[in-house]
Amino acid sequence: MSEDKLSPDEQDPNKLKKYHDFAKTNFKISDEAALQLVYEALVYFKLQNVDAGDPLQETDKFGVGFS
Repeated sequence: MSEDKLSPDEQDPNKLKKYHDFAKTNFKISDEAALQLVYEALVYFKLQNVDAGDPLQETDKFGVGFS
C-alpha cells in the first residue's frame, strides 16, 4: 500500500480490491477478515502521519473511535 502511494483515506472498492485479494490469498483468511485487515492498515498509515501528540485524543480526525 505504501509503495503504491495509496491514500490512507482511500474508499474506492476497485482500488482496495487488490489489497483485499492479497490479504485473502497470502494470509488464507475470509473475505470479511481480509476487508477488516485492509481498513485497519489504512488507519495504521493514517496514524503514522499524525503530528506530535496523542493519536488517541485525535481519533475524530480519522473517522474512528477508540474506547
